Amino acid sequence: MYQLTQLPSGIKVVSGLMQGRQSIGIGVWAKVGARFENKKNSGISHCLEHMLFKGTKHRSTRKIKEDVEGVGGVMNAFTSEESTCYFVKITNEHQEQAFDVLADMVNHASLKAAEFAREKTVILEEIKMYLDLPSHQVHELINELMWPEQPLGRPIAGTESSVTGIQAQDLKRYMGLYYKPQNLVVSFCGQSPHDEVCDWVKDRFQHKGAFRAQSFLKAESSQKKPRFHLLNKKTEQMHFVIGFHGLYKNHPHRYQLGVLNVILGANMSSRLFEEVREKRGLAYEIKSGLAFFEDTGAVGISAGVEPKKAALATRVIMRELKRLKQTLVSRDELRRAKDYYIGQLRMGLEDTLDHMLWIGERCLYRNELPDQNKIIQEIEAVSADDVQILAKRLFRTKGVNLALIGQFDKSFEKQMQQECDCD
Repeated sequence: MYQLTQLPSGIKVVSGLMQGRQSIGIGVWAKVGARFENKKNSGISHCLEHMLFKGTKHRSTRKIKEDVEGVGGVMNAFTSEESTCYFVKITNEHQEQAFDVLADMVNHASLKAAEFAREKTVILEEIKMYLDLPSHQVHELINELMWPEQPLGRPIAGTESSVTGIQAQDLKRYMGLYYKPQNLVVSFCGQSPHDEVCDWVKDRFQHKGAFRAQSFLKAESSQKKPRFHLLNKKTEQMHFVIGFHGLYKNHPHRYQLGVLNVILGANMSSRLFEEVREKRGLAYEIKSGLAFFEDTGAVGISAGVEPKKAALATRVIMRELKRLKQTLVSRDELRRAKDYYIGQLRMGLEDTLDHMLWIGERCLYRNELPDQNKIIQEIEAVSADDVQILAKRLFRTKGVNLALIGQFDKSFEKQMQQECDCD
């Protein structure tokens, strides 16, 4: 189903053949993100992502958008901790034009100083917008708490101070360092055969000289006692995240953790949704989620609650973590969790864009072709004992991290710290 080829220029091409689709998904990935930055240039990966849409030697800013949107396509990009991706979803008859646009952006970005000065104001407004959203800001606080003084603990968009200090020449140097073919992956899903996709890429990405692989600062994830960051700020709700260090991307138990996460808080049938929302009405939104990085990971539980209910909600969450450690999940609950996990995987791969993103990310860092059947087999192999063992390993009081935004007094801060006991 999937094919992977490394072309003479060093660029990797991965494709998934999806017959009977009217659209294609295509992405160009650079193996660089916020983890590759330092405190001074924090946010530069995200700035560069913005600037690739701001004109090339051959296309104006408007022309880039018109060449995709003007024929019914959609385009966007994202910067993560470890990668940057530019992508298009478009109908089959316009796929070669989509290749042209993305290749032009990556190979011939103008990066003009005047344009960057203007776009920088947009990025600064984006940063301010997120600071005004406590449900977003609290996630930045939890990252800072879990990885203090490390790239993983800094906002992907950077800070007002760091972004203000970045100049156009910094973008050019950064792009020259990381945007070489040897550090790029092109992923494609649609009806076109792999050889044809390779030919399109070969024509548009030429060798750019030697590439020296860059590394990022390895994460320091050890923790000897719980950590707390409670930000006193006027809000209607209290927003909090409880975080634990998790598993890295290629960890052999990652699918066990996926099943555990479904049981804990990934959907409306989960334990947290049932206990916190349905039975007690403590929160509208309550969920758990996972983050996987090359050398570390995280399990996060987030909620927005009425201030006077925050302590009780935390107590209920801790009770559910203890229950996962003390009592084996039932056969029926385990079966439902596996079915949900597998169903979400299968349905996510029906769309050409989502499928393209899935195979692209895997080839960028894992350098392997994904095997859907093998993944399903690994999910099916997860036992109740596996879930309990993993819960005991990850959910310990000394490993608790709590970030919270809302209005409170000193006694509340002490109470929340006391509630964070999952041993």
